[in-house]
Amino acid sequence: MDNRYIVKTGVDVGDSEGMASVTGRINNIWGGGESFEANYSRGSKTQAAFQGTLSAPLDADPRKRLEATANQAILANRPYSSHDELRRALGMAYRQETLGGMHELSYSLSWRDICNLGAHASPSMRLEAGHSLKSSIGYTFSCDNRDSATVPSSGSYARVGSEFAGIGGDVQFAKTHFELQSNQSLGRGYVLSTSMHGGLLWGAKTSIADRFFLGGNTSVRGFEHRGIGPRDGEDSIGGDVFYAAGISLLTPLPYVKTDALKGHLWANAGQCALLDSRGLGKTATRPSGGINSEVMRFLTSPSASVGVGLVYRHSLVRVELSCCLPIVATTADRPKPGMNFGLGFQFL
Repeated sequence: MDNRYIVKTGVDVGDSEGMASVTGRINNIWGGGESFEANYSRGSKTQAAFQGTLSAPLDADPRKRLEATANQAILANRPYSSHDELRRALGMAYRQETLGGMHELSYSLSWRDICNLGAHASPSMRLEAGHSLKSSIGYTFSCDNRDSATVPSSGSYARVGSEFAGIGGDVQFAKTHFELQSNQSLGRGYVLSTSMHGGLLWGAKTSIADRFFLGGNTSVRGFEHRGIGPRDGEDSIGGDVFYAAGISLLTPLPYVKTDALKGHLWANAGQCALLDSRGLGKTATRPSGGINSEVMRFLTSPSASVGVGLVYRHSLVRVELSCCLPIVATTADRPKPGMNFGLGFQFL
């Protein structure tokens, strides 16, 4: 069978979104392990996306690869933030796999357009509208020794990344984020999992295209998608800093012989905020308050939820059905109590 030319279709899920895609791939183009892949997809939040990737090994070593990419995507954010976003980007990346994990050094030139504002878009969203050009370098390290990427019973996962924008373009910031997960088998089918996510975006004026968002079935459960953090009216405008933590216990079910279906008890907590005068910086103008007190409230008063449900391990994705109970929420949050359905790869 000739595997040089491959065409495939598929359905991808993640971040509460389903996508249908078609992918074409040419392997070993010039006889040195090179490949070219083109992908087109449409989804419930991504109206249309295209990406082309040319990849080649360095020094004939498959653990070291150079990649050049070109992509375009139209993101439908109107249900949550009263806008669409058009992105066009060119990028290059160097990836190296070592015994300790995967290293990636990248450069990206990205043109973004905040467009198609809703009729009831907030003043903050209207100020965000228009074009921006981001030129950035980034570094990411990841290490994964879990026995399953979707429903692990042992092992750990770590991912740390940084991005610096301002080498050209009209956007300047420094951004870092991390994801940590640990899984431990307790015996007799019980598995205890803990996870933590966090990030910081630092810049004189940040854009909604670069900020963090929190809440949803694959994030902090029990809240709507983008349901935690800064808002202006009905619009989620994202935050410059966030953290989220989760703990869950997978349990065997009586009369169920397969290990693919488990009981699930969990608790999630997290918070997201801006660093300017609309968020953690607002106490700078208060004579009786300091920035430290605002930060302490941010760190010690997270939005939180608990729940119980079922987890099914499909060969491709993780499926969750949970009864959620938000127990702490701010006036700006959008809690979502009751039965919630989640489908994806990475969950908090």
